[in-house]
Amino acid sequence: MKNIRTVALIVLVSVLAAIGCLRRVRHDMDSQQLVTDYDRIWQAMGTVMTRHFQVTWADKAEGVIKAKPLRSDGKMGPGELRVSARIVPSPAGGFDVEVRAVNYIDISEPRALSKKTVPYDLVPVSFDTTLQAQLLDEIDDVRFEGRRAGYESKSLASPKEAVQVMPGK
Repeated sequence: MKNIRTVALIVLVSVLAAIGCLRRVRHDMDSQQLVTDYDRIWQAMGTVMTRHFQVTWADKAEGVIKAKPLRSDGKMGPGELRVSARIVPSPAGGFDVEVRAVNYIDISEPRALSKKTVPYDLVPVSFDTTLQAQLLDEIDDVRFEGRRAGYESKSLASPKEAVQVMPGK
């Protein structure tokens, strides 16, 4: 009985060790390159976010900038848009940017206002994926100074020409 437990323990340890060895190894970047990459991303995020929004909170150590529009465009009715950009580690090494644009709506009930009543009860309802993509593209343009990759991914691009439709029967 002890031999079976010992063998099972050895197998378990070797499987866990093998799983640990299979993790992706990050590309070697020296610390100065990482700091330069982080600073370049932080500057690009700050430039783009202040160009379009009022920055409400920024922390370089955490790599997060939160913002809101200067004015409501009226599309949401009683609601608001909150935008945040965050620096995240890239699986390929270095850092990357994550952008979130969240739409909130007001679901508060009309009642007599007092000091105890919160004027708005905002809940998140959706992401503005178009705005997220535009901001991410603009941050990348500033970050890479307009340089682009030699190829263009067609997986998420809309066709530039009209799509041929089969005639109905």
